[in-house]
Amino acid sequence: MATDLQTKPAGVGRPRQMLEDERRAKLISAAAELFLRKGYHATTVEDVARCAGMSKKTVYQVFSGKSGLLDALLTDWFAPYTVPIDSDGRSPKDVLTDVLSRQVNFALTERQVAMLRLLIAETSCSGEIVSALERQGLGRGKGALEQWLAAQAALGLLKIDNAEEASSMLFFTAVGDFLMELLLRIRPQPTAEEVNARVERTVAAFIYQHT
Repeated sequence: MATDLQTKPAGVGRPRQMLEDERRAKLISAAAELFLRKGYHATTVEDVARCAGMSKKTVYQVFSGKSGLLDALLTDWFAPYTVPIDSDGRSPKDVLTDVLSRQVNFALTERQVAMLRLLIAETSCSGEIVSALERQGLGRGKGALEQWLAAQAALGLLKIDNAEEASSMLFFTAVGDFLMELLLRIRPQPTAEEVNARVERTVAAFIYQHT
């Protein structure tokens, strides 16, 4: 029988918000595990509740339902790409190398690739995932890299006509064939050294073309 965390004693002096945050995080983690293992459509709210050790009622107290869990999961998934970029006195080349290295290494982790594989497989048969992507990912506005490139162009530090196009080109050139081969399961995980070398070449070519 599932155990509802609400029935457990909170402990003396333990903030209620901490308990709610922990419960939310545990539900998101359980949903991610099940979505990746069973698929989004095959997973039920009851499955998530059981995996998290909570009641179905508790799930609905925290989220609107399975779609709410997906929204929260995608928000976490896109979070590294939305953190504002601070130049902090560094050159555009150094900033881009740092940001792209972190973003691309994150995008190529086993968990991120598995999530992308899931979305590709299930998007074609459901408008629910497409809507969630628009709400929590693709539709949330400009990414941090695009915003930073636009700011550099406005300052005259980079010659860029279309920041959205430039940010996409930078990211996908840096990701290169690594991502496609990982999605197809035809190569092992690239090392950080391999990824960073690709990023450095990508940034060098970009800076040469846009300064």
